Amino acid sequence: MRRIAAAALMAAAALAQVTWAPHFEVGGAFPNLVLLGVVGVTWTRGQRYGMAWACVGGLLLDLTASGPVGPHAIALLVGAYVIGFWTRDLQRPTAVHVVLTAVVGTILYSAVLVLSDGLLGLPVPQPGTAVWLAFTAAAYNALLMPFALDVIRRLQALTRSATEAT
Repeated sequence: MRRIAAAALMAAAALAQVTWAPHFEVGGAFPNLVLLGVVGVTWTRGQRYGMAWACVGGLLLDLTASGPVGPHAIALLVGAYVIGFWTRDLQRPTAVHVVLTAVVGTILYSAVLVLSDGLLGLPVPQPGTAVWLAFTAAAYNALLMPFALDVIRRLQALTRSATEAT
């Protein structure tokens, strides 16, 4: 039940990201809802779950993109892997840590996506533009991460209580 609910939530995040999230563009960047979900799952469930959902979310994004399957999944996996190590070694995580992991995850995601697109011969933005977009997206995601983590925790508690009730 929990996996079905999580998969439905990830699919909804991917669909929202490619349909309505671009309408909330600020400085050329818009929220990366799948990345926020992956960071939140990594915080709440650990590195293994974060990486599993990075694959699912990345493949969903790849299937909605015009390019090959794989770049979004790899980019999200890198972020989940690094964030998993970060969260595992913290004694007392704070909201600042949560925000910083969103920043680092976004920058890693952007860098890997631009690098993989370049290696695959797909169009990539100029370096200055890529850096601007990565940092703008990092700031955007950093602002949204505390809210996203709260939503993820609430949904996990809801599915946990529904599972225990059955």
